[in-house]
Amino acid sequence: MIKIFFCLLFVIGSTAFASTKENQLAVHLLSYLAQDYGEAVANGKVISKGEYEEQIDFSNEVIRIAKENNYNQSLSSSIQNLNQSILAKSKVHEVSALANKIKSEILKQFNLLTYPETKIDLTRAANLYKNNCMSCHGQNGYGDGEAGEGLEPSPTNFHDLERMKNVSPYGAYNTITLGVNETGMAAHDYLSKEDRWSLAYYVSSFRFKNIEKRAGLVLDVKESSSLSDNEIQKKFDLKEDDLMGMMATIRDINSPPPSNGNKGQVEIYLKKAIKDLKASFSLYKAGKLKEARNLSLSAYLQGVEPVEGILKSKNADLVIELETSLAKYRGLISESANHSKVESVLNPILSKLQGAIDTSTIKKTNVSSFLVSFGIVLREAFEAGLILFLLLSLTRKSNATAFNKHIHLGWISSIAIGVGAYILLSRYISITGEVAESLEGYTALIASLLLFYVGYWMHKNTDIQKLKDKFTSAVDTTLGSGRGLTLFFIAFTASFREIFETILFLKVLILDGYQQYFVGIGAISAVLLTFFVILVAIKFSIKLNLKYLFKASTILILSLSTIFLGKGIGALQKTGVFPQTSLDIFSLPSIGFNSTLEVLIAQMIMVLLVLSFFIASRLKLEKGMA
Repeated sequence: MIKIFFCLLFVIGSTAFASTKENQLAVHLLSYLAQDYGEAVANGKVISKGEYEEQIDFSNEVIRIAKENNYNQSLSSSIQNLNQSILAKSKVHEVSALANKIKSEILKQFNLLTYPETKIDLTRAANLYKNNCMSCHGQNGYGDGEAGEGLEPSPTNFHDLERMKNVSPYGAYNTITLGVNETGMAAHDYLSKEDRWSLAYYVSSFRFKNIEKRAGLVLDVKESSSLSDNEIQKKFDLKEDDLMGMMATIRDINSPPPSNGNKGQVEIYLKKAIKDLKASFSLYKAGKLKEARNLSLSAYLQGVEPVEGILKSKNADLVIELETSLAKYRGLISESANHSKVESVLNPILSKLQGAIDTSTIKKTNVSSFLVSFGIVLREAFEAGLILFLLLSLTRKSNATAFNKHIHLGWISSIAIGVGAYILLSRYISITGEVAESLEGYTALIASLLLFYVGYWMHKNTDIQKLKDKFTSAVDTTLGSGRGLTLFFIAFTASFREIFETILFLKVLILDGYQQYFVGIGAISAVLLTFFVILVAIKFSIKLNLKYLFKASTILILSLSTIFLGKGIGALQKTGVFPQTSLDIFSLPSIGFNSTLEVLIAQMIMVLLVLSFFIASRLKLEKGMA
């Protein structure tokens, strides 16, 4: 039986490995189709019979892989369309775009690793190139090596801009790993994975050796590795004049980028949001409602959210207006409203985004780096700090400070786990705005439930002396107890819900050209100030009557539960988890209300529950006194 079990494991593992290799081959072939189709066809005519036949062979091979690996209907249809486009000798940019789109979908569906897991070593890569590639590709990468003479097709010229603009580092890595059948390009899978990645980046950098780096766009290696120059240009709507300088910065991952100037990442990301919103409206007019809504979500999550912290530090009202307007825009799309009504909501959003770009100029001095970071972290820290103050004040006034260890363990572990999880996830997953919003949304909902439970429990125990006795008699309670565990989770969720977003905000500040050292000092200062205020507030609370502190805390905790409920639903609405029905009324982010029907209903139900508890307790008290 055990032997059979291990045999099954071996077969399953072998099948998964084979499938992964097949998917990698499909991506490799699609990259080759995208970059070489222009050498086979021009203006609807075949200009190289050999290249054209190779294009057909490669597209047929991708069809085979799709069939044998059970690709879904949508992906298989796209692959068939690509094959038909090649047979019809369609325009170069159409075939290349379709091949790249299919490639991206395969990478996404099968979760293929498209970036290096270790640091790139370009010095070692130079020696690897000399020993493994120079004989064919030439000393300087012009494809003029002695061993490459007479080869058909000829070795790649790494300075050929039109060709190389379609090649991502991941594409180069696949070519180095798998080779190209029936050509002089052999597989180099005998090299380690680390060496192949270093070599891929080395050959991708040849064309930038005499190009001056330009600031503006800094991408995470996980994002840039899988994208070609053309894909990056299209995604971020980069101007042709800026492209080479920016790509020189992006591809040289071993050197620090030049100063980002004045606008930097804010301009890049907000321009992406504008582009995506315009495209979503075009899709909407074409009747593609689902695609339009998805792209409008992407406009926020990939365009606005990554730089939201910077925008808030300059104009918090603008962020509120954008979130409210975008929610209304998505709601109108879902309702299939008439085009003019949707456009009347969209145009002010585009104007506000453009205005934010035009006013985003700020000299990134040490002082501004400190102040922007300080403001972002202080705002996030005070939300969690308020809850910690309430918990610590109650335990102190109730002579139950033994429970403080649970509270402190909660917020300390939230920071440790949050930072650790960020580092771990960033290694294997690209932490996008969607990931951050999802984490914030779910933790906010958990925190809301926990706070509601505590508020209900406190309201139920209206006899202050009995409550104090309960706390006092339980001072030796361990973490496994109900009360200690509840306090731990409240402190944990209250702190954890903001950690990912705060880390992303700080990361964007650094990428945007703010001084890293002073960004760190600003963040630490904000945390220290929050702790100082909490300590002073707790000292002051000792003078308050426990009865009034208890009642005020009950009301505040239940209010925070309602606020967190609204914020949690609102965050998940931004990711598309919950629907959004926009209301033409005010928004109040401070109480978690984002002007949508779903949040209004949820918060009203919570308020009604709280009021019913108060009324029931009041009636019970009056009945007992009668």
